[in-house]
Formats: sequence, C-alpha cells, structure tokens
Amino acid sequence: MPIVLSLEKSLSLLEAVFQSKEGIGTRTLQQMLGYNVATVHNIARTFCASGYLRQDAESKRFFPGMRLMLLGRHPSYLRSLTASAAPIVEEVAERLNESVLLASIDYGRVINLKYVPANHALRVQEPEDLSDHSYCTGFGKVLLASLSEPELEAYLRDTRLEKFTRKTIATPHALRDELQKIRKQGYAETHDEYCEGISAVAVPIHDPWDTIIASIGASAPSLRMRKARQFEESLQGLQNAAARIERIWGQEIHSQPVKKSGGSKKKSK
Repeated sequence: MPIVLSLEKSLSLLEAVFQSKEGIGTRTLQQMLGYNVATVHNIARTFCASGYLRQDAESKRFFPGMRLMLLGRHPSYLRSLTASAAPIVEEVAERLNESVLLASIDYGRVINLKYVPANHALRVQEPEDLSDHSYCTGFGKVLLASLSEPELEAYLRDTRLEKFTRKTIATPHALRDELQKIRKQGYAETHDEYCEGISAVAVPIHDPWDTIIASIGASAPSLRMRKARQFEESLQGLQNAAARIERIWGQEIHSQPVKKSGGSKKKSK
C-alpha cells in the first residue's frame, strides 16, 4: 500500500507540473496537492535527477523535463488519438452530411488524422500534411491559435503565406489578429480563403490539462455554410463531437479525475 500511495503522489505531482505552463514552485505544489513540503521537494528533485522535470535556477519553479516531453511524443501517439476519435468523426460527418476532418499539430506540422468526405460532388480532398495551407483553413487556424509565441514565430518563419484567393489572410500581422479573435470566441471559420466557394468551421479539442492538441472541422460549399442555420448546426455538432472526444481521451489517460489548480475547464462557446 505505501508503494502505491507513493506512486500516486509522484504521478499527481508530475501532472501538476505538466499543466502549469508558467512553471510551478514547491509551495504552490504543496498547497495544490496537500502533501507536506518535504515530500513535494523530494519527489520533484527525484524527477529532476532523472530528467523528467527541470528546475529553473532563478525562479526555482519546476517545468517538464526533456525526458518527459520525449516520452509524450511517442511515435504511435497520433495513431492512438485517431483510433479513439475516428468513430465520432465518422458519426458527426454523417449527421451533418458534410466533409469533416480531425487534425493535430506536431512540432509545427499540421497533420490530417482522420478525414471523412461528404457525399456531395463538391468536396475538398485533404493531404496528410496540411501545414502549407493551414493558415487559411478552419482546423488549421484553431491549431495555430493554440501555439505559444515562439512556436508561432517558427511557423511563420518556415511557412510561406501564399494568397490562394482574394480573401486569403496572407500577412503575419493579419493572421495574428485572426488568431487572437479565434482564441476569444473559441472557434474558427473561413469563407472562400483556401478555395473559392468553400467555407468551413472548426473547434478545438483539449487534453485533460486543457491544452489544445487537436481540432475538428467541417467544410461545405459557401452557399450552404453561409446560411445561419447551417453554420450553427455545424458549429454545435462539432462542439458536441469535440466534447465527446475529450471525454474519451481523458478516460484513456486517467482512471481518476485529473486534479486541477482551480476552476473548471473552459469550453468553446
């Protein structure tokens, strides 16, 4: 029993550090987890010694270490995400009768995880790597909006913002403004930006630590998607699908609820 308890404490601390994007100190960890300071310090230093955490020399805050980040990027993790979410993607595509795509971002690359084309004659066939035009797609904008400033800078440096149509957002300044708008409203939409006559709407999918790791979007002819009813039905259907995928991924990651620092996870409105 003591071994199991010790393991639970260690994993809880690891998750608390992982979800604290700005780093977290010993006292805050102690208050969050309810362990004594000595226990928190010993567990954290043990993880630091093995490379799973690192401690900033000046602030003394703990951050995820390289070893933990490398483990989190196991080559099969994208396949695992896809396998769990695929039935829901197929279901929402059938319900909306529009093309639906599930995408993720991996070191700046926007990747097609699952694409279900509509039965309509007019549809877009998406490639596996979507990075070169992700800035003018709904799912791509959601993922770009989730990047940190250094990550976004790297993307803009490595990606040529080509103007596919007259409505394509093709300057870094305009794209940054668009991404800020998406962060506030909780979803992205495009109208004739990547292809004339095609519109799309997309929403984020969060992991148990409230980090966006994927997006799900629907595309349709602009004549249909511009109708308020069609847009709202698509948005609501995608939000419901995203919530279901989040629950599945959360259940697979944890058998117990994830401990939060406070408040409930933000959902798209």
